[in-house]
Amino acid sequence: MNENKNLDIYIQSLEASNIWEHINRDKEIQNNFVGMIPYSLESMQLRKVMKKHSMKPTPVKESNKETTDAVINVKFNSKVKSGEEIIKKMQKNIPKIEAEKVDAYKEKMNQLQVEISENSGSWNGVSNNELRRQLYKDGFTITDENGNETHYKAYKRSSSKSRSGQCLFIHEDIYNDMVNWSRMGLKFPEDKKIDFASLLAYESLVGSSIKSTIKINPKNILLVDDVESEFTRDANVVKKNEKTGLLDSFPEKDVKISNSIFDGESLLDHTYFKGEQADKSMLLLRNHMFKSAAFNTNIQLFLKEYADKNGIDYDTWKIKNMFGQYIKATDIHLITTPSSLKALRFSKDIFGDKENPQKEMWNYWKKVVNKDEKKFGVCKTEGMSKRGKDENKNVLQQMSYQMINSIPFKREQVKELSEFERGYIERLKNEDKEFISYLADNANKMNSNDALVDLYHRNNKIVNTILFKNFRKKTINKYVTYVKNGKIRLPGDYAVLLGNGLEFLYHSISQYDVNKSELALKGNQVYTTMFKFGDEYTAFRNPHTSPSNVLVVENTYNKDIERYFNLTDNIVCVNSVKFEILDILSGADFDSDTIAIFNNEKLLQASKGVENYNVCINHLDSQKASYEPTMSNMSIIDNTLSQSQRHIGKIVNLGQQCMSMYWDGLEDENKSDKKLSVLLKKTDVMTVLSGVAIDMAKKLYNIDMKREIKNVDSADVYKTKKVDKTKKDKETGELLPVVNKETGEIATKQIKANPLFFLYVKQSKTIKDRIKFYDTSMDHLYEVLKKQEYAKHRSNIDFMDILVDKDTVEEIKKGDPDYGQHEKIIDYVTKMSEKLKNAYGDLNKIKDDEEMEKEHLNKIDDIIRYYEYYVGKLEVKPATMHHLLNSIVKDKDIPAIKLIKVLHKTQYNVFINSFKLA
Repeated sequence: MNENKNLDIYIQSLEASNIWEHINRDKEIQNNFVGMIPYSLESMQLRKVMKKHSMKPTPVKESNKETTDAVINVKFNSKVKSGEEIIKKMQKNIPKIEAEKVDAYKEKMNQLQVEISENSGSWNGVSNNELRRQLYKDGFTITDENGNETHYKAYKRSSSKSRSGQCLFIHEDIYNDMVNWSRMGLKFPEDKKIDFASLLAYESLVGSSIKSTIKINPKNILLVDDVESEFTRDANVVKKNEKTGLLDSFPEKDVKISNSIFDGESLLDHTYFKGEQADKSMLLLRNHMFKSAAFNTNIQLFLKEYADKNGIDYDTWKIKNMFGQYIKATDIHLITTPSSLKALRFSKDIFGDKENPQKEMWNYWKKVVNKDEKKFGVCKTEGMSKRGKDENKNVLQQMSYQMINSIPFKREQVKELSEFERGYIERLKNEDKEFISYLADNANKMNSNDALVDLYHRNNKIVNTILFKNFRKKTINKYVTYVKNGKIRLPGDYAVLLGNGLEFLYHSISQYDVNKSELALKGNQVYTTMFKFGDEYTAFRNPHTSPSNVLVVENTYNKDIERYFNLTDNIVCVNSVKFEILDILSGADFDSDTIAIFNNEKLLQASKGVENYNVCINHLDSQKASYEPTMSNMSIIDNTLSQSQRHIGKIVNLGQQCMSMYWDGLEDENKSDKKLSVLLKKTDVMTVLSGVAIDMAKKLYNIDMKREIKNVDSADVYKTKKVDKTKKDKETGELLPVVNKETGEIATKQIKANPLFFLYVKQSKTIKDRIKFYDTSMDHLYEVLKKQEYAKHRSNIDFMDILVDKDTVEEIKKGDPDYGQHEKIIDYVTKMSEKLKNAYGDLNKIKDDEEMEKEHLNKIDDIIRYYEYYVGKLEVKPATMHHLLNSIVKDKDIPAIKLIKVLHKTQYNVFINSFKLA
């Protein structure tokens, strides 16, 4: 079913500290509709409930957005500063204040000091954890400028915010309706412990952004057991070192490994792949506590052919589900397992006294789906890379710095791997059509690309103007920096993992034994039409840490896979029976996880060189964390999630630090095997810790995450660079060298030196003082890309030379510029530019937080839409437009590129006709 996609609902996204100050310090809340409830099953239900309570989203005149105050997204990024902290900060700012404003500033500070002394209770500091506890427990009340009060209660995380520690709060009038719907009408007593962390995650699945919906009748769903493949392998086991009490890695033989071979996947009959999904092979489905990647399968063809071969009457054949319930073979449209139907995990909590609680939950879930019109949300499908093609028309996909740095490439090898990118950068510098094509491919509503592309097609001499040259240089420098982050392109693409699909079909009719049945694919064999069969390729999954995560696969043809599955190039069939693929791929499953597969001989040979590194296995003691389902415990869980999320970036960087030093040490003539062993063990620990950080709210681990990170971060093995010791001057705050009183020499200390490429992957203003070159792949890439040729010289032309001659255009010649309108537009664009500069500055500080990035992009979009709306209301005449474009050359303070973008967007015909045709 295809539906209108433009049904996102925009909501306010506020800091908890600002809300607290609004309540306790009368701080005004600034409207900020940059949060979003995306088009989803949740948004559909929210609209119904809002209508019931006479609420509805409000259209915003400057855009096509709809906003509502019914839901507020609350972030917990900053604590509430105490009055004392605020005053101290104000005092530090005094020297920065303009002289004529100092007295007014001091007066304001004095007034605040009086306020603090008279209402001291409201001016204590409040920590993030305490803020969350208070707001979750009591909710909060917003008072508008007219004195109207609205109370909000903690509701849920949105699906995409499951790890960011943000929470949706909802208008108390619609709280009960939405919570009851989210939890399928199931009642969880607050005095009984459950897997509350999982409930919070699974009730949010209906909030996932969707492209469309399809209808699947529950009577057409066959639910069968999950299947585990257990086997042993030599592996590096991460567990506590009994001597130190800290995590360590131990090489062990015959380590037990268990793979859930259908984890998170379903098989869906090909008849559901139609309309926009007609050429797709995977639909990522969402429903109440249901999450599954459903693959395009000829289910009915398989069942009919099996029946015919075995003398079964296909039309009357009935197949048992996992509860012994029969379903006619002709009625089976979707085959799934409990790993996809998360509701089954709460069967005992709800139906504990029943003979078969899971069966009761299954029957109950089907009724809920029927009540909601049998509607399943389609979140995404597989897709082809949009990163271009090489000269042989091969699809290109980019690598990451983790992938590159997990393999010990030498400089010449890196040079060969980056050959396409280096050539592409040269073409961007010197070939106008290539650069214009790049602008067109990367155009969006926030940048100026479309305007400059149109100007080029109007008059290609624009490329010789100083304005365009400066823009080009800045754009290419930004792209080079992007590539230095490891984003080099090679032939290949991402493909969605389909695990043992043929075995899944046979398992659905009870004809598969995981220990005895023949496999369609064995070991590291895969099936994908992306590349030629019979050859080997290199594959990676994100997250990726070490050489033990590098996967070499053998592409193998199978006629039954081809017959019973309808697969595009971006699906890869894999085997996890008696093969440790899920651990090689850092805890992958089959609920739409993807791997990047590359077809590059140099990469393949280097990848084969690291196949001797043992897979890393997590053997930490853990147990499911049980809580009473209360708001206080919800705050505990979300605080844990928030803290673990903050650890992940540090863990990833430490893993890459270990890898860089390991490869560097491996090439050292005086290498220390002990040091190398320590570095490799610490890499293993980081590999496991990254998974632990994600799971911390669902599982209880007997470890201190901060202590584990500190143990790795502060190890002596890292101390590789001598620097001057410094101390802070008490009066000025300036860092001064420490001088040895006896010798007069400046004292030094050893510090941890980061690899060169950390200049681009680590967010730190002082990182440049703490780097050195390592003999590691990413530092080789840094050096290779640093030595780039300058663009070929070309003569400049004046921007005025590409504008029409005002004496030859009657409308300009006879018309007078509207100077008031001119000033208004310049003012609009200047203000827009200033706000965008701040917004982009905030955006650049964000690292690996998709939700925060989305909010900042929404904020940027709002700024642009606002000013474009008001410039668009003006009727700009040719004479005024000509005057505006002239001012670009005369007034260097005008943000020229942004002015061009706004005029192109809002006054297209007058704007484009102001340039000569050439």
